[in-house]
This record gives sequence, structure tokens and C-alpha cells, in this order.
Amino acid sequence: MESVERERNRWRRAHRFARLPWVVLLMATSASCFGAGLDSRTMTGLGFEAIELRRTAENHLYLSGRANGHRASCLVDTGWSYTTMQPGKASGGGGITLQLGRVTFTNQPARVEALRFNGKPASFDVVLGLDFLQSQAAVLDCGRHRLYTRRPSAKEPKPQELETALRRAGFQEVQLSMQSPPALTVHAQANGQAIQLLLDSGAAWSCLDERQVLRLGLKPQPSTTRITGAGKTGTRTVAVATLRSFVLGEREFSPLTLALFDLADWGFAAPEAPLREVQGILGGELLATLNAVIDCQQRKLWIQSRPRR
Repeated sequence: MESVERERNRWRRAHRFARLPWVVLLMATSASCFGAGLDSRTMTGLGFEAIELRRTAENHLYLSGRANGHRASCLVDTGWSYTTMQPGKASGGGGITLQLGRVTFTNQPARVEALRFNGKPASFDVVLGLDFLQSQAAVLDCGRHRLYTRRPSAKEPKPQELETALRRAGFQEVQLSMQSPPALTVHAQANGQAIQLLLDSGAAWSCLDERQVLRLGLKPQPSTTRITGAGKTGTRTVAVATLRSFVLGEREFSPLTLALFDLADWGFAAPEAPLREVQGILGGELLATLNAVIDCQQRKLWIQSRPRR
């Protein structure tokens, strides 16, 4: 497991914080253009507490909270298996106390690790990983930049109550799958072919594995963008390719330009890789454009309906 985590951490350092200005959603539309979205009042009525998030230019979602009594900047990341915090915020006990919005979470499992990227200390203090998001029945609204967690005093909502609210708001569900090590994946279609993607709110951009080029009939194009710290080669220049169509649920993007990576360097895609099922990444920019809502406990991705053309 430790070797798996090292591989995934190497991928995270390379991919999460890379600036890829050319990886553009050709329909990069603000969330408000797709309808009313998820109503925070509805979620409050279901027993959830709304926590406002800040979205950066790199499509990362942050919240300001406290960890063990200290102010902490927290990255919300469905692609990070285990909640992790900087050593300076850790205490001597076995768990940590997190204050997020008006809710306090005590004795939460967390790994202690010096979080870095590009060889420098990370600007955030805590990564809220998939383990925390699932245990707290968190709902992540990528379009409106909100994280919903259950209020401790509230009655636990039934899954069908949340589903009914989402359907009324114009969302449709796409089932997610759990992998090992812990990761959520989703099935999609690229150029008419089935493909499995890691659901990763902490990834700045969506991408495909280089091994998919022939199967999907892609034509890689060179770019001048360089990724720092990627894989075993340090800095590298990456290629891009344009999909004729990309279908997720009932939504279709046509065309869509994505980056191409050798994901084996980060523990994905190759036959010997820990997460060999993963053939690409569904990242922050697409999740925002889809107005996506992620029900972490029920393993469902909700996107606003729009008929395929």
C-alpha cells in the first residue's frame, strides 16, 4: 500500500498544480448558464450545512477552516484517497479536529505529510480526501462552489430525499465505482468508445492516457506547455488531442480538446499499475462546466441534464 501511495503522490505533485492554459473546454460556460443548480435552502432542509468554497484559476476548490485550533486552508479533493495535513498543524493524538464552517469534526483520521509541489511547500495546510468526504456523507457542488456536510444534530437524510431534490433541480445521475486504493471512477464515451475516468475534483484539468491514442483515433498535436515534476523525467512537454465527441450520461461535448499523459508514471492505466482501470481524469474544469454535484457517500455524480445532439 505504501508503494501505491508513493506512486499516487508523485502523480499528484505533477498533475494537480500544473498550469495547462490550452486545455480548454470549448464550451467553457459558467455554471449559471445551465439553470438554477442545487439550492442551498433545499440542502439545509435536508439536514446539511453549506460551506462556501473558493475556486482558483487552476480549478482547485478551497475552504478556510481550522485544524486542531489553527487556521487552515483546505483543498477539497475527491481524487486524494486519504485526508492529509501539514506537520505544523498536527497534534500528538491519533486524530485531528477540523472546524469547517459552523460544524466541528473531532477525532478525524489524517495522515501527516509535508505537502509540496514544484519543490516548494504547498500553500494549503490540509487536503480533505475521499475518506473524509465519504464518512461525512459530503455532497460537493462543483458548479456553485459549495461543500455540504451533515449537521451533527440533524436527522440523517434518506438517499431518495436528496435524489428527489436533485432531479427536481434538473440533474441526472451517473453511477460511480469505487476502486482500490480508494478512488471514484466514472464511465464515459470518447469518440464512441467506452472509457473509465478518475473523478478528481483536485485535478486542475481533464486528460487522457497516451495509450488511448490508437483506440480512440486521436491525432496528438505538440504544445509548448511543460509539466514540472512529471513522472520520472522531471519536466516534460505534453501533447494535446481533440475528441470528436465526449459523452457523459446524457451530456455530449463536441469537440473537446484534452491533454495526453503517460498516466502509468502516476499509478494509472498500465497493466501493472495499481489503478490500471483508469484511462483518464475527469478534472475540475469539466466538473464546473457540467455543474456537477458529487454525492460522495452514495457514489453518484449528478450533472445537469441536457439532451445529446
